[in-house]
Amino acid sequence: MVLCGGIGALKEVDDECREVLAHVRAECEGKAGRQFSHFEPVHFKTQLVNGINFFIKAKVGESDFIHVRAHKAFAGEITLWGIQEGKALEEEVEYFQ
Repeated sequence: MVLCGGIGALKEVDDECREVLAHVRAECEGKAGRQFSHFEPVHFKTQLVNGINFFIKAKVGESDFIHVRAHKAFAGEITLWGIQEGKALEEEVEYFQ
């Protein structure tokens, strides 16, 4: 169970996570200044705040990972809030601004 405002437990990738990540791919590539050879979610966490914040670990290369923060409003609009580059497979995705 997720408390309003608190970040939830690590989750297995589902269709909604895939949808959110696919929606923000071009913006993520723009922020990183490069195109990714892969763009696959690994795991994610959520936070309920006037919609849902998604904190997603994404594989973007053979051994290259980023963390993505995106927001999905209750009405369905998806917005990228930020990325963190240079992440390792072993690093669990956590809350970030």
